[in-house]
Amino acid sequence: MTRFGTVGEASSDNHGLFVQDSWQVNSRLTLNLGVRIENESVPSFGPAATSQAITFGWGDKISPRIGGAFDLTGDGKTKLIANYGWFYDRFKYELPRGSFGGDFFRRDFFDLTPARGYNYLYTFGLERSLGQNFVLAGRYTHKNVDRAIEDVGVFNDQGSEAYIIGNPGLGLVCEISRQGNYPCTKANRKYDAIEVRLDKRATNYFFNINYTWSRLFGNYSGLASTDEGGRNSPNVNRYFDLPPLGFTADGDPDDGLLATDRTHVVKAYGGYSFDWKNNGVNRTSVNAFTTFQSGTPLTTIYNLYSLGTTILTGRGDLGRTEMFTETDLGVNHRYKFGRDNRFSIEGFVDIRNLFNESNVLGVQNNISGVNFAGGTAITGGVASASNPNAGNPSTALVLGGCTTCQGELQVFQTIFNGTGISQFVLNYINNNNIGTTVTPFGQPAGALVQTPQANRTLNTYGQPNSFQAGRDVRFGFRFYF
Repeated sequence: MTRFGTVGEASSDNHGLFVQDSWQVNSRLTLNLGVRIENESVPSFGPAATSQAITFGWGDKISPRIGGAFDLTGDGKTKLIANYGWFYDRFKYELPRGSFGGDFFRRDFFDLTPARGYNYLYTFGLERSLGQNFVLAGRYTHKNVDRAIEDVGVFNDQGSEAYIIGNPGLGLVCEISRQGNYPCTKANRKYDAIEVRLDKRATNYFFNINYTWSRLFGNYSGLASTDEGGRNSPNVNRYFDLPPLGFTADGDPDDGLLATDRTHVVKAYGGYSFDWKNNGVNRTSVNAFTTFQSGTPLTTIYNLYSLGTTILTGRGDLGRTEMFTETDLGVNHRYKFGRDNRFSIEGFVDIRNLFNESNVLGVQNNISGVNFAGGTAITGGVASASNPNAGNPSTALVLGGCTTCQGELQVFQTIFNGTGISQFVLNYINNNNIGTTVTPFGQPAGALVQTPQANRTLNTYGQPNSFQAGRDVRFGFRFYF
């Protein structure tokens, strides 16, 4: 018996130091100034590898944090706030496990000094107290991924895949891209949001109502890939595994609204607590939550060299899912007893998706099961008015190959040289006269006919395949002592 797998033993060290000072400049202005510094060693797996695969020193991850609050009217009721900061992610084990000793059968290239991946954030807002119990607030937020660390794939002259561990759009990644005459795409994700909210502070009842307008734009959804249905392979997702990824089939950057973008979101939650005898012994509480959210963008993808996340024409070409709505409800009753009411028993009921809604969350967005490669060809068939391509000579995505490189390289050059392959992909998928030449049953040899093949668009393309979870009811008892 032969067994295959990945084994290894590893550990890593991460040390951080955070310093912050709150400085009251005057009676109306307060500044919060801080900085975080840290170092990190990314481990390797297995005895054949070095003990530390990548090391970030104390000077590599310096995170400034700046915040402030200003009493705009001088009466303590109106506050202007602002914050700015850098944030670094701690390396997950998925990348080093596969590249540094765990999987010994891969051939990779490494940028020996990859820039640390980080994002920055800034916010500013205004809060106003309305009476004693209400607060009206508005806030603007901007988040931006400035650098990411990913594995970036290239094809060598022999047609084999090789990977670079580095920063998409920077350093060694771009050096290799330029050698192959490919554009060098940068990981890009920008989030902008404007939020308005009204809060009622807790007395016997409370509530929060808020509205958010937002825009999530780019080509990189983060450590979990929404382009791959939420695949969780941090730093080794499929974002940049081939030169055409990050681009449409015609070589245009595929930056657009990402798969979790929801332009409009309304949320409201609140609760009411009733003390039956005003002594805290018998108390019933009811709380509820409801939301209305814009649908998420839907994008047509196709398979290119077994990568089923390649974008055909552009993000959002299929529109959006329907609006998402949900209401949740919770009820509990608590009774206290014993000396000084030190004991209590509580019964509760929690209902998620109270109205048992089944909103569509996703659709089949892969247009076809065809895996496009250099040898993919549109062939002629029996001519007919409904099949305009019939009878034409075979038309291949790559004609004849070349003496110095594999078909993959020619396909990539076709994508980026202004020609593009989107029309070829659509023609191939929609060409319905491709079939096999056979001898019909009972006919003499040589009585050949062409058997048509239906178009290659998946029957489920554009059809819903993911739905909101149904109603969920949970009830029980708790005893406190």
